[in-house]
Amino acid sequence: MEKFIFRKIKNYVKKHFPSEYKEICRRQKEIFPKMMANAPDLGGKENSLAGNLTMFIIFLSFYEATEHRLDGNEIDELLIEVYNSVRFLSPFMNINHKSVLNPLRKYLYKSYKKYADDVKKNQAEGKWLDTWGMRVNPNNTDEGFTFTLVGCPLVQYAKKYGYMDLMPHMCKLDHQYAKLMHAKLIRTHTVATGADSCDYWYVPDKSETAINYSGVAII
Repeated sequence: MEKFIFRKIKNYVKKHFPSEYKEICRRQKEIFPKMMANAPDLGGKENSLAGNLTMFIIFLSFYEATEHRLDGNEIDELLIEVYNSVRFLSPFMNINHKSVLNPLRKYLYKSYKKYADDVKKNQAEGKWLDTWGMRVNPNNTDEGFTFTLVGCPLVQYAKKYGYMDLMPHMCKLDHQYAKLMHAKLIRTHTVATGADSCDYWYVPDKSETAINYSGVAII
């Protein structure tokens, strides 16, 4: 996923900054490892969520390499482009169909449970201390699928190095993911907005829950 995002950003830069493309890429190549060196150790490839922080820092390295011109509005536009490039998958991921939702939920809950167990094991050994905590199906519901992420190393990094203004734009990626699955993401709080966790409840977008939901939209 990190390589996919990297290519998409490079294509975006080439399209919007053609005369500076090579210089921006040169600067990004220098900046990225320095930014990664300041990132908390989440366990690398052994941690299935660690790539999310790497992708965030890829965005930030291009943000710096473009002298802050690849900012929030451009990130929004870029995420739409990322969605458009994979939306051909959308008909096969429609969770309004139980034949899609049920096996997907089973697979996700299994992988989430494994992640939660891995976090517990590694943190007992003094590792992965800054990674997300995971609560699987905290609502105990069989509608859609739901989980809670406790803490956020992206926010931790953004606060420490002055990128909090970009966090709402980064969080929008979760809503693009929902759109790909014909789902609505119901989210009542995030770490980026001051909570200690982010709640995720993806429900089919044609369900009564999605249609009748009147809560505040939280990025």
